[in-house]
Amino acid sequence: MAVLLAVGLLAGVHPGAVAVVIVAYLSPYLFLMLVAAWAGYHAHHRRRKRQSRPFQEADFLRGVAAEIDAGSSVRHAVIAGAARAPDLKLEPAVHLAAAGRPAAELAERLQAALPVNGRLAAAAYSLVAESGAQASSVFSGLAVRAAGAGEIERERRVMTAQARLSAALIGGLPVVVTLTMTVMGSGPDLSGAGAAITILGVGLTGLGGLMVWLMVRQR
Repeated sequence: MAVLLAVGLLAGVHPGAVAVVIVAYLSPYLFLMLVAAWAGYHAHHRRRKRQSRPFQEADFLRGVAAEIDAGSSVRHAVIAGAARAPDLKLEPAVHLAAAGRPAAELAERLQAALPVNGRLAAAAYSLVAESGAQASSVFSGLAVRAAGAGEIERERRVMTAQARLSAALIGGLPVVVTLTMTVMGSGPDLSGAGAAITILGVGLTGLGGLMVWLMVRQR
């Protein structure tokens, strides 16, 4: 084992990967706990970013409206407003606006980037860019709509928090306990029919929890 790790380091393998291999070899139980913690953290981080997108869209649209009210062109308004929404992937739209590309191209990028008002914001941008109208009130109204969608999603998650927690416990806890006991050597008999029964039971339990979670998520 030590020889393989040394060869890996000499071959240019990242020290972090070597550390992971060492932990997995010396303590599989600790390795599983770290993997679960890492997966949980990243899932929580992605969920938080997804939940904030409607509010960031509202900030972006308010910024566009404010820039138009201040006398800026709609292209400059998009560039300035994008700084308020770092998680919406507005960089393509900003690059097109800075390069002076046709309004139709920029409108297409806006539609793809905005989760709530994509089509409406794209249409408003095309109208303002083509006609030169001062339509800041349109973007302000879209900002209110995006913020409202974010509030509804937040309330939905609060109301379904108990059901989601129950689904996680029902589906995840037996799996975690079984894996932990197996790694520690005190798990169920995995020889012959015992392995099939254990896998079937854990699988059905996890499937039930997953179905509950999916139903709650679609509400």
